[in-house]
Amino acid sequence: MIDVLKGGCQCGTVRFEVSEPATDLYHCHCSMCRKVHGTVFATYAVCPRSGMRFIQGEDNLSAFKSSPDVTRRFCKTCGCQIAIDVAYQPDDIWFMPGILDDADHPGADQTERHIFVADKLPWLHLDEVLPRTDQA
Repeated sequence: MIDVLKGGCQCGTVRFEVSEPATDLYHCHCSMCRKVHGTVFATYAVCPRSGMRFIQGEDNLSAFKSSPDVTRRFCKTCGCQIAIDVAYQPDDIWFMPGILDDADHPGADQTERHIFVADKLPWLHLDEVLPRTDQA
């Protein structure tokens, strides 16, 4: 059990709570995540779907099906990505730990890793501490 973590989008329209610790923490290097986030990699925490709930602005979320198995949900007002639904993980939800309030840690230290490393930008140098895979 963790303390309830709270987070939200840039404009404050969408707010959520996470009441269960993350089971996984991914730093994704795939080209799709880099484009959606406009950065060199995107970080996601994965928790049971029952552990995350929207407390404000859920009706302001828009969805984008970025691939057959992945639907991204983001704030219609500011464009901040909030969560991802992955078809082959129906009982889980992926959320962006970078938008948690107060830099709270979502857990999952033991499963933190870089994924889709084969797609990483060649000039990005990764530390040697975290595990790496070429898939999720």
